[in-house]
Amino acid sequence: MITWVRTAGIQDGKLDEAFGWAVKVAGYINKKFKGANIQVVRNIGGPVYQLHWVGTYETLAAFESQWKQIEGDRGFRSLLTEIRKKRALVGPSVADSLYESIS
Repeated sequence: MITWVRTAGIQDGKLDEAFGWAVKVAGYINKKFKGANIQVVRNIGGPVYQLHWVGTYETLAAFESQWKQIEGDRGFRSLLTEIRKKRALVGPSVADSLYESIS
């Protein structure tokens, strides 16, 4: 099992806007792409101005296949443009992590 986490820092004063947009993105992906199950989570300890998208995949190949589809999708790219215009996220802070379950 592969767990994917995308983390993004949020600009000061843009917390509600960033959380709302993050939920919108997860909903879009989950509705449009078969088998997607992306959740939005926030820290309850650690940096407050941070959010995370979390998804699980059976294999690394399944992750790669689905994200190639998502990143090529016009609607997804439009959502990225939307948040860039709002300047709600700290661009250089966006980072992906992949984890493999061992038990």
